[in-house]
This record gives sequence, C-alpha cells and structure tokens, in this order.
Amino acid sequence: MQDYVLRPVTAGLRLELLPGERAAPPGLEPAVAAAWEAAQARAGGRLFNGRVFSVEGASAGLLTGRLVEYRQVVAGFSDPALAAALTVRPLSVCGVLRTAEGVVFGRRSGEATYEAGLWQMPPAGSVDAGAVRDGRVDAEAALREELAEELGLSWEAVAACRPFALVEHLGSGVRDLGFLLETRLGFAAVAAAAAARGNGEYQELVAVPEAELAGWLAARPGRVVPAAGMFLRALGLVPAG
Repeated sequence: MQDYVLRPVTAGLRLELLPGERAAPPGLEPAVAAAWEAAQARAGGRLFNGRVFSVEGASAGLLTGRLVEYRQVVAGFSDPALAAALTVRPLSVCGVLRTAEGVVFGRRSGEATYEAGLWQMPPAGSVDAGAVRDGRVDAEAALREELAEELGLSWEAVAACRPFALVEHLGSGVRDLGFLLETRLGFAAVAAAAAARGNGEYQELVAVPEAELAGWLAARPGRVVPAAGMFLRALGLVPAG
C-alpha cells in the first residue's frame, strides 16, 4: 500500500500539545468553507466543528501537534490536493479488540464523513480537545471515550491496553494510532453492550477468529479500512506481505 506507512511506537508513547491553533491559510478558506458546507448537507447538519489534534512531529516515543478546526479535516477528506495544501494530519485512536472468539470488526455507517461503509476495528475515533490534559494529550482517554460511545463498554472491561503502531495515510493526512486491547468478555457480551448503550456507529459487528483473519480480509477487497490489515500484520495476527 504505497499511500500508507506504518511506524512502530513504544508502549510509553507520549503526546504533547504545541502552543497555538493551526488556522487554514486565508487563500484556502473558500475551499474549506465550501467543503464543510457540502459535508454538513450530506450529514443533515449534524457535524460539529470542534478542535482535533493534528500531528506535526512523530517518533517512536513522542507525537507532537496542535489543535485544528474539524472543518479543515473534513475539507481534506474531500480532496487530497486540498489535504496536502492544508498540511493537517488528524490523529485517530484505533483499538484492536481481542475477545475469546476473535477480533471485533464493525461496518461503518454509510453516512460517515470518512471511509463510509467500510469495515474497521472498533473502538476508533478522532482525538479531540477533550483529551488535552495540562499541555499533553491523553490518547488513552480518547480511546476510553470511544469504547463507551461506540460499544457501550466501560474501561473495566479492558484487561490490557498498549499502543503499538502509527499508520499514516499520505493522501488524506490521517494518522491512526493503534492500541491492542484485551478483554475477558465474550463477543456476545460486547455485541449486547453495543446494542444497548452504543451510539449506532456500526451497522454490523462481528468477531473474526484469529485463525481466519487473513482469509476474512482477503474475501473483502476494498471493503476493509487499509489500516486494519496493517495493524494485524504488525501484531503478527495475519501473515506479512
């Protein structure tokens, strides 16, 4: 995948917030405004222009960046050339949730602003201003929030958690930070919690046995977010190559 790059990260990875927000260059503002208006129309006005963390520097042990308006991120989704000009690199947290029955996948809503309708591994979502703590960004807090919102699970359901890789999408600028999550819950309990307390982010949830992951991915070309396979290969759950 030439448009995607995977970088290992350490278990003690830190995220630091640089001073000031990154505003859109004035010359790009009309394009950003038009893209945001079009996305709002598709979403029925439900999008919120909050602040999200955009990566400016990355190493195995440290990510640095600034907060940017979400509308810049959405504008980048609409046009790779605009994404490159804005140089916004929004960070998302992505869990690889392992249950006794296998790794959990969810099929995204067809109305999502990014990778609509594709299969991905929940919990996953943007790191926003709510994760900022005293000049640092708490990526695990963002993951906890996504776990509760998307799957209706409390953090007590997680037996172990560690970051292990960063996937960079060169086209959109998105950076996906992968976390390995272990739970003692069975998939039926996960699915029941998502149905009872989740936000409906996913049209369908499944648990794919680890021995079947490679075949499951191969049977769905173009229908699984690219970062998912890269994360699974990085963990040794599917063969490399």
